[in-house]
Amino acid sequence: MSGDSCRPERAVVLVPGLWFGRPALWLLAWRLARHGLRVSLYPYRPLRQSLYEASESLARFAASRGIRQVVGYSFGGLVVADFCRRNPGAYGRAVTLGAPFRGSQAARRLYRCPVLRPFFGVAAPLLIRGLRGPVPPGLGIVTGSRPRGLAGCLLKGGAHDGVLRETETRLRGARDAVALPVSHAGLVMSRAGVRAIITYLAQGRFGD
Repeated sequence: MSGDSCRPERAVVLVPGLWFGRPALWLLAWRLARHGLRVSLYPYRPLRQSLYEASESLARFAASRGIRQVVGYSFGGLVVADFCRRNPGAYGRAVTLGAPFRGSQAARRLYRCPVLRPFFGVAAPLLIRGLRGPVPPGLGIVTGSRPRGLAGCLLKGGAHDGVLRETETRLRGARDAVALPVSHAGLVMSRAGVRAIITYLAQGRFGD
């Protein structure tokens, strides 16, 4: 990751998802840094922190580093959206990657099993019902549309990334949205995901 001399608009906070944490974003962070971004990985505990607590902590984390660009992966996208709603003057542009804005059919199925419920923690209501409220300005949405391997068997019918349906990741009124031919993991592991983030943070859109 590049030095602190990087201009504020060239800095970004990455917010990880529910179960994989910051290590899942190490490759993405490295690739973004190679494009000249100063990258910070936001530490939080999604199984224990409420959405309000996570988004307020994100606001303090970003402000302490002078960062105004935020990117959230999977459940982290919900944290980013809530942060943007509560702090409209604290950010410039925001990107979500495979965020379950409308809840997750796959999560609802898994939650029916009592043995698995502890793995959802306080995030369960959001994963089941989705995020309600207005769409924050300056939000760009990236979704995957091509599952890989066995993930392709988990959801049937319609475009999906193996974890979320494309329709579950969309918010009407977002500034821009793009579907990439990648899986849910591919959103942060692929070069296509990196290009989408770089393009949106620089231009406020994903392309012509």
